Amino acid sequence: MKKITYYILLLFVGLLIFTSCEDEQLTGDFFSTPDGQDVVIGDGDPDSETCQTAFDALTTAEAAFATATEDNYTTVCSAYSQALIITIEACGDASGDLQATVDALGDCSTFNVCAQAESQAAAAAAALQNDPDNNDLCLAYKDALTNQIIACGDGSGALQDIIDALDCGEACIAAQEASAEAQVIFEAVDPLDEDAYTAACADYSMALQAEIDACGDSDGTLLAIVQELGDCSPPEQPGPVQVTINGEFKNFNTADVTVNGSTLEILATDIDTGDTFTFSVVLLQTGDNVLQDEVMTIDTVAYVPFLSGDTPFENNVSSNTGSQLTGTFSGSMEDTDGNLITTTDGTFDIVF
Repeated sequence: MKKITYYILLLFVGLLIFTSCEDEQLTGDFFSTPDGQDVVIGDGDPDSETCQTAFDALTTAEAAFATATEDNYTTVCSAYSQALIITIEACGDASGDLQATVDALGDCSTFNVCAQAESQAAAAAAALQNDPDNNDLCLAYKDALTNQIIACGDGSGALQDIIDALDCGEACIAAQEASAEAQVIFEAVDPLDEDAYTAACADYSMALQAEIDACGDSDGTLLAIVQELGDCSPPEQPGPVQVTINGEFKNFNTADVTVNGSTLEILATDIDTGDTFTFSVVLLQTGDNVLQDEVMTIDTVAYVPFLSGDTPFENNVSSNTGSQLTGTFSGSMEDTDGNLITTTDGTFDIVF
């Protein structure tokens, strides 16, 4: 996701050995940089066991120094200074940088804010070097560099250059936070408030797409949600008459009831398509197959009950109180050419 640039490599080495509070360029041939230049920490053999042991001890002492407090500063600083001196003896110090750090630490009697800020930045750089895709470590490194600039200054602008070059996934994090907030708003909105639902849905969909752009979507989870949201039309509310026709759900949104003497005449309509289902029943009558004059019109084609075959049309009225009519229906229906449709799980619950 990110690359540890030459600047990070340079700072990682340079801050481990310190250059006091001034920005000082390292030169030599110990660590090879991406552009072919080398950095040296001594004039001895860096591959010798003695030098490596000293350098490991120096790294440990540096890490302790990075977290020193004013209470234990003198003790930790003295240990770090001694580790520097031992490294000089074991590895050499051709550039003089190690000795410059020893000189900057002095007798360790005064808390050196700049030196510790450099140490903390070096520790953060080392952590990021070991896990370069960790955004939290990257952000911690940026914070440490910012603190170093405050404590030590940045006359050459090198530290700020490193900060500017780091990609810690801030755009992705911001996009994730924005989509999470949009999701909370969307899930809280009342679907019956169509304007609010549409607006919240659109905001959520756009936030998810922004998250895909910023973070990617390797498993397609985010895209699946966007596709499910579709054009953000409000979800259709359950109508008074519902049925599955040839495997496809049909929702009749409205039902008009006309009382004609002792008979209830019902007109159920799918307001999205104009399809209708009409039938009648004697007022207060309940039981099996008491519906009359059933006609279902789909795509302008009228179908009536088909009473033979394996799935004859059947119905049941369970409640008929004079103000509410409930029941079920299912089975085959046919048009004038003998073409059949199959209705299943038909229900009606009509209040009038």
